[in-house]
Amino acid sequence: MNRRAELPEPFADGPFSVATALTRGVSPSRLRSRDLTTPFTGVRTRGEPVDVAEHAAAFAQHLRSGHVFAGMTSARLWELPVASRWTRAEALVIGVPAGTTRTRARGVRAREFDATRLSSGTLDGLPLLGPASTVMSMARETSHEDLVVLIEALVTPSTHYPDLRMPRRPFTDLETLLEFGARCRGMHGAMAFLAAVTAARAGAESPQETRSRLAIVAAGLPEPAVQLEVWVDEELRAVIDLAYPEWKIAIEYEGEHHLTDPAQWAKDIRRQELLESLGWIVIRVTKADLRNGGAVLVQRVRAALARRGVPS
Repeated sequence: MNRRAELPEPFADGPFSVATALTRGVSPSRLRSRDLTTPFTGVRTRGEPVDVAEHAAAFAQHLRSGHVFAGMTSARLWELPVASRWTRAEALVIGVPAGTTRTRARGVRAREFDATRLSSGTLDGLPLLGPASTVMSMARETSHEDLVVLIEALVTPSTHYPDLRMPRRPFTDLETLLEFGARCRGMHGAMAFLAAVTAARAGAESPQETRSRLAIVAAGLPEPAVQLEVWVDEELRAVIDLAYPEWKIAIEYEGEHHLTDPAQWAKDIRRQELLESLGWIVIRVTKADLRNGGAVLVQRVRAALARRGVPS
């Protein structure tokens, strides 16, 4: 039984070009071995990609000069809070500078972009649009709510915000994004981008906090403050996700980690007891409250406002 030849060091890990491997002496028969897969024509790698980064790295062997990952692909690489999970069936979005030849390949969707107004860089060696430019490139095909979630991820200062791979926190601010959107006027999605920036608020610590606030506002209720600090005797005692300080109504979103981490659960209970001792109504929200456009959440907030004598 013949032993399978070991691949040269540059090809042992990660994807590689068949053409490059052949020039390095790898035989055609070795490139047809069962331990290698073909994610794209002319590319080989060990095993199937397990995430979008591995999938993009495989196609990067084919990227032309100036082409970058854009749209949903770039958003996933930055780990921005997009609404859907990645699957291997999802097409890679390739940004092609205006006036250059488009990439044509199976499993790829080319999107022309203005390289004079949208910035690009690299992440883990992969060329991609910058975070704000990525969101702009998604604006024409993204709902207003989802777009606001993305914008608020760009401007959050919170280190608790899940997964973001931004080079800094916050990555930018709303004023800068308004200026950027104004420079992009005339591009597809620019008006939707500006509308989302106008609706966004800095400070959210999770996408669900953003969705909670948007559901409340969409129902015509007063807009709550974001990340309100509660001080007692010159001591910071609590930070409330969403709040009506004038009516002492607190709205706290409970993510899954709040329910599964005993220490966090105990902390949440103590914070609720503190706020209630200070006269606050505390509404604890879960993802179930956000179904159907947040109908249950809106009902609970409306009831709390009514208890305070606020017409809604």
